[in-house]
Amino acid sequence: MIHRVILRRFKRFADATFTLPGHVVLAGPNNTGKTSVLQAVSAWSLALTRWKELNDFRRYRGGYTRAPIARQAFSAVPLRTFDLLWRDRAYEGTVEIEIQSTAGWTIPMEFLADSTEQIYVRPRATDPDVLKNATLTTVFVPAMSGLGTEEPVYQRPKIDQLLGQAKPGDVLRNLLVEANHSEKAWPALQECIHRLFAVDLLPPDATGAHIVAEHRSVQNGPRLDIGSAGSGFQQVLMLLTFLYTRPGSVLLLDEPDAHLHVILQDAVYGELRRVAAEQRSQLVIATHSEVIIDAVEPRELCVLFDGPQMLATTEDRARLIESLRVLSHTDVVQALNAPGVLYVEGHTDLEILRAWARVLNHPAHDVLTSRAFFWKPTVAETRPGSPGIKAREHYEALRLVSDKLPALELVDGDAHPDIRSTELKGQGFQRLRWRRYEIESYLLHPAALARYVERVVGAAAAPAHIADLEKYLADQLPPAVLREPLADHDYLNVTKARTQILPPALAAAGLPGLPYTRYHEIAGVMRPDEIHADVVSALDGLMKAFGL
Repeated sequence: MIHRVILRRFKRFADATFTLPGHVVLAGPNNTGKTSVLQAVSAWSLALTRWKELNDFRRYRGGYTRAPIARQAFSAVPLRTFDLLWRDRAYEGTVEIEIQSTAGWTIPMEFLADSTEQIYVRPRATDPDVLKNATLTTVFVPAMSGLGTEEPVYQRPKIDQLLGQAKPGDVLRNLLVEANHSEKAWPALQECIHRLFAVDLLPPDATGAHIVAEHRSVQNGPRLDIGSAGSGFQQVLMLLTFLYTRPGSVLLLDEPDAHLHVILQDAVYGELRRVAAEQRSQLVIATHSEVIIDAVEPRELCVLFDGPQMLATTEDRARLIESLRVLSHTDVVQALNAPGVLYVEGHTDLEILRAWARVLNHPAHDVLTSRAFFWKPTVAETRPGSPGIKAREHYEALRLVSDKLPALELVDGDAHPDIRSTELKGQGFQRLRWRRYEIESYLLHPAALARYVERVVGAAAAPAHIADLEKYLADQLPPAVLREPLADHDYLNVTKARTQILPPALAAAGLPGLPYTRYHEIAGVMRPDEIHADVVSALDGLMKAFGL
């Protein structure tokens, strides 16, 4: 069986090592490389098999003879062109896949670029006796994609080719025929299917032009084609048939939970492990299933984000399950490249911060506007009407992606009176709380509001509009707020500016219905001496919190 897999320049992996402590479950968000690991092992097996067919174990000038493989014969991975195997499609030099066996041998296989329709393969730096005697059977099993209505009898090379094209449904009946030829496999398979689905699996008939494979749900009941069964039944039947027809193999199972109800997922995973133990096979499973992840021993869990990471405890497993529920693929990518993650009430808060940073020529402006900048709402809705995911919960999930990623949460003042600012250490989850009610409270500067009104209505019409603005502010706001807009005022600490102050003030100035999503334009016309010290402290705090 396999103890370790090392990938160099294969697809998304520059240089990655995967340790397999027996069975292993690969978990992680979409597009993090789970299927690629399975394909790599399958490609290694195909390459070694094809090279051995040369029957030339001599080394010439230190290297082995190269064996060609045409794209159409490369059944390990479905490919339109061979450069898709190379990292970033940089089609030159070699891809290396190294397998270390529990039997003690290590064989690295080189894949050498040639043309889009052909590559060469050969082992690297391995003793000839090891190559002659090393044996390892691998079977890549993609998720069930549906059965065809008719299926002729295929030979083994055709079956392998269709599997490489991710078409397991095209060969399931052939696998049943193969299982039926075994006195041990067939009754065991029938017993498993009956126990899981309460149906009788009938012996397939391969005497005609197409294979007939049927089942029935009650004794002496009507015979039904397996193509008319549910997709979950077909998925489980395929997995168990592979296990019984490929004993002593490494089974590379891509999303074996596909099409299965959560109750059945747990039962099927237990069945797979039981049968694998009987058949002396090893399971390498790629999945998103929380049920399967929760059933796996932590030491058998490998999480993929930026690279492989084996888990150690049940707490790690719980974090993994939570991260798969909470994080999007975009979150994962950004967490791996960002200097930190900023949590704010919403996108409008972020735009206001950016505008102030630009006016102040603050170094935080480059951070807030960079391509690598990562921000999330303090409460993110995963779907309309859901309670949402709080910043701290989201950050805990991110820690499994990058445990060194710092975070800063900017929270409103009065909306969260029980939440306080924390010390900014440049690591972990940190928090700043606005002293005023909310970020829009810092936009309340009479001169800045008048300047914004003039920009919107034009210089010619501005005097009348500004006069109406000033009258409204004088009638409605405490005089001290107008005299010293940058001072501390209880009124601004307890009054919601976004709904109670700014909308009626702007309406009085002739700008009724101005959406709050444009309030960053007010911040953009402010002068440095009109921006509150709390804002400067927040921008300074962002830099400190991110360790910049």
